[in-house]
Amino acid sequence: MNRKIIYFFLIIFLSSLKNTLSNEIDLKGKFIPLKDFILLKYDLFINNNLSNLVSGGGITHVAYQAIQYDVLLDKKNNIKININAVMNKKRYKSKKYYPKNRDCNEVRNKIFMNKSGYSFFKKTYNNLVNEDTLSLAVKNNILNISSLDNKLTEELLENTFINIEIIHPNSEKNLSCSGKLISSKLK
Repeated sequence: MNRKIIYFFLIIFLSSLKNTLSNEIDLKGKFIPLKDFILLKYDLFINNNLSNLVSGGGITHVAYQAIQYDVLLDKKNNIKININAVMNKKRYKSKKYYPKNRDCNEVRNKIFMNKSGYSFFKKTYNNLVNEDTLSLAVKNNILNISSLDNKLTEELLENTFINIEIIHPNSEKNLSCSGKLISSKLK
C-alpha cells in the first residue's frame, strides 16, 4: 500500500515537472531553414508515393518487396535522392528476369508521376513522362513554396539528382542508374 502511494506522488511530481518545462519552450519566431523544409517535402512526397511502386507489381511491372530511400543535401547544395528497390526474392530467384535501365526509370516515374513512361505490351518509351511533365510534377507537389521564385525553383530542379539501385536476389544482376531527377531517361 505504501509503495502505491509513493508511486502515485512520484508520477504526479514528474508530470508537473514535465508541464513546467514544456511551458518554458517558446517557438514564437522560430523557423526552419528553407533547405530543411525542401528536404522534408521531398521526403514526405516520396514516402506517400511509394505505394504507387509496390501496388500492381509483378503483373505489368517488376514486383518489389522493399523500398528504402533517403534524401540528402551535399556540400554544393545539390539535392541527392537515393532509392534502393529490392526485387521480390521469392519471385525473381527462380524467374529469369534481370533488371534493365527502363526499370530504374519506371521506379522514378511511378514515384513522381504514377505512370511508367513505357507502353504496356512492348515496353517501349512512350514520352508520357518527359522533362516537362516531371518538372511540372515536382514544381506542383514539392517546390510549391511561396518563398521560392521561378529562378530558384529552376535552379533547384537542375540541382536535384537521383540514384536508383535495383537489387536482384542474385547480387551480380543488381543495376544502378542515376541522373538529374527531371531527365527523361536515367543512365
